[in-house]
Amino acid sequence: MLDSTSYRLRAYRNEDREACLALFDGNVPKYFAIEERQDFVSFLEKLPGPYFVMVNEQEEVVACGGYATSEKNRELAVLCWGMVRRDLHRHGVGTQLLEERLRLIAAEPHLSIVMIETSQHSCGFFERFGFMVKRVVPNGFAQGLDLVEMKLELLTQVVRTSCPELALNTVEPINAGQNSYILLINSEWVFRFPKYEAGVRQLSREAAILDLIADRVPLEVPRPVYRNADASASARPFIGYRKIEGEPLDAELLQQIGDEVIVRRLAGQLAEFLRELHRVNTDELLLEERQNYNAYAEWAELYERIQTKLYPHLKPDARKWTEQHFQAFLASEAGTRIVPTLIHGDFGTTNILYDATSQQISGILDFGSAGLGDPAVDYAALRASYGEHFFQFLVNENPQLSALMDRVLFYQGTFALQEALFGLENGDEEAFRAGIDAANARV
Repeated sequence: MLDSTSYRLRAYRNEDREACLALFDGNVPKYFAIEERQDFVSFLEKLPGPYFVMVNEQEEVVACGGYATSEKNRELAVLCWGMVRRDLHRHGVGTQLLEERLRLIAAEPHLSIVMIETSQHSCGFFERFGFMVKRVVPNGFAQGLDLVEMKLELLTQVVRTSCPELALNTVEPINAGQNSYILLINSEWVFRFPKYEAGVRQLSREAAILDLIADRVPLEVPRPVYRNADASASARPFIGYRKIEGEPLDAELLQQIGDEVIVRRLAGQLAEFLRELHRVNTDELLLEERQNYNAYAEWAELYERIQTKLYPHLKPDARKWTEQHFQAFLASEAGTRIVPTLIHGDFGTTNILYDATSQQISGILDFGSAGLGDPAVDYAALRASYGEHFFQFLVNENPQLSALMDRVLFYQGTFALQEALFGLENGDEEAFRAGIDAANARV
């Protein structure tokens, strides 16, 4: 039964050691084997991650537990040494301890999976919170004490808790983008969770931008129905919207289409979309950004970060090319005024959907990088994605593009460096290596 005592979670301190060992001893032999005690002692001496104690109103330690991030998989959190004073079992203390740990884990954007190794005596408790048994090792802890490995898909649990009216009949993880985890629920709803702090901070603005443009652009865009876009909230930030049918229009698929009439039509759709997107009035929504906008200052700051962080990884010729590329652009500030518009900011192949049945662009995804910027950035992404031949179709649809070509070429030349910098700053080794290799191979 639940008791009415108030309990508080706080960080473990060295002086809590004996109290935690007493909790362990009180749970032997049913929940822990006595031979595990030294393992727990060693754990407390060198904590691998956040560890907590729960105290009552008299500041007595009544429970403890923590978690650590897996060294092999940065998306995985492992629950560590959770236990409750034996006389307080089934009083709600274990539930509070687990819920608070899961809340803290959910607040770390890079984490999406929670694992635990428990016993046959506790696995039913964790099943109530959505944990699934992955394997059982008979006598894995000690004779008569099985090792039960359990897994919680954290993002699924966030949706279940935040959207109780939505039945989760099927949940399918979609290949995560560089910036987000993505779930397809009931083959109908797409839920997107930012991986990084920058994406979490941006989510509220992204939702507002989507609300603003949904009925003003000629292609379908996500329309958030479910959302928790508040970065300060205890639940994991996300947006959920109806799935837009289609597949990513990557360069290989575009080449397979072959028919130039269709390809020209696709170019026309994209040109019209960008034309209307860049015309959307954002004065009310992004007024402060507009007042403080300085494109050249932003790119100068990016150049400084590239010099500081990436130069040690670039070949001498690549560093020289980078210097010439940025210096030529920054020198043009006096003669070229960039008028900012609302841009997509990540207008690459994974965010452009193609419907093979209608042979049309069916929608545009992921406005996480949307905001005020130079419209040439979006056109540069298309040129980098589909090549010069396709880009010429865009110029034919929008002759004013010719006046932007110097900036289009500059932005396109920075994409590999930006990918490498993103990977370095966010611990994404794959993105870092791909960007550095591309930058070094250019010269």
